[in-house]
Amino acid sequence: YAWDPFFAVSLCGIEPLPHQLEAVYEKMLPQPRLRFLLADDPGAGKTIMAGLLLKELKLRGAVERALILSPAPLTLQWQDELRSKFDEVFERIDTHLARDQLGGSPWSRFPQCVASVDFAKQDRIAPMLLRERWDLVIIDEAHKVSMPDLDSPTHRFRLVRALADRADRLLLL
Repeated sequence: YAWDPFFAVSLCGIEPLPHQLEAVYEKMLPQPRLRFLLADDPGAGKTIMAGLLLKELKLRGAVERALILSPAPLTLQWQDELRSKFDEVFERIDTHLARDQLGGSPWSRFPQCVASVDFAKQDRIAPMLLRERWDLVIIDEAHKVSMPDLDSPTHRFRLVRALADRADRLLLL
């Protein structure tokens, strides 16, 4: 990346649009402790930008462990997009995988995980998730984890807030 500022682009199966390159390379990557809200219109390529950021950070040695939380119907889509476009393998953590572990936590077993935010917020799941260190946390549909009432934060909000405190980099989509 020292010689090719768009190193990840040349390795991936994508043709990014100018606004995607600007967001990733000019806005996100220069931040030493990334805290970024990416609020583009549907279809603008937020998944592409997130995948490009992930790939670039991995190539630079800044990310080893990554977590993506999304609505349940989108977990398979995230897994598929990252595999096909960026050659990144994410393990989809769900009830079956969490229950069928012989010992330990599925979160510690896999360095790259994708899960439903509603699965992850459960009282028996969240403590295992929060014991892990994450270099990059991506929250898809982040508006669904907002706190409508200041006096009673939702389980989703509490989980994402705790992850934000423990993660080096946080990307809210």
